[in-house]
Amino acid sequence: MRKILIIFFLLTTPLSAEKIERLGFYNLQEILEDDKLTYKIIKGCVSINSAVTELIKTEHKDLAEEFYKSANYLYPFGVLVLMKIDNISQQDAEKKYFFDVDTLTKDYMDFMRVNGVINKSFFKGTFIGDDLNFCNEIRAAIETTISETKKNN
Repeated sequence: MRKILIIFFLLTTPLSAEKIERLGFYNLQEILEDDKLTYKIIKGCVSINSAVTELIKTEHKDLAEEFYKSANYLYPFGVLVLMKIDNISQQDAEKKYFFDVDTLTKDYMDFMRVNGVINKSFFKGTFIGDDLNFCNEIRAAIETTISETKKNN
């Protein structure tokens, strides 16, 4: 039965797997110089943190809360970058961003569930753990920049 379940997941999620790509290939300078890349990274970080939150919230409530906080901290920056890229209102950007993040979060959850069946772990054998660390670095860079900006004003 387990093999049938794995085959079913692999056959029904090939398009989702294409949307999941490693975020940690980029350096901070590349991200800062390219608004579209910034959007991609922030959307990915919000989505991956949201996916982990959803997958572990029942068994690990406190840990899930930390992933939730990271997703919610980064979320508004994605909206701001999308407003700039597409030259759209905040309301339109919020709607589009919500849909984009929701879709990608579901893709991450599917990816992690399949990996969980195969490897008995959401992260083992994948780049998800590395990407979560990368996303924490992005969050820390944003927090530092905001903190320094406040000090200088």
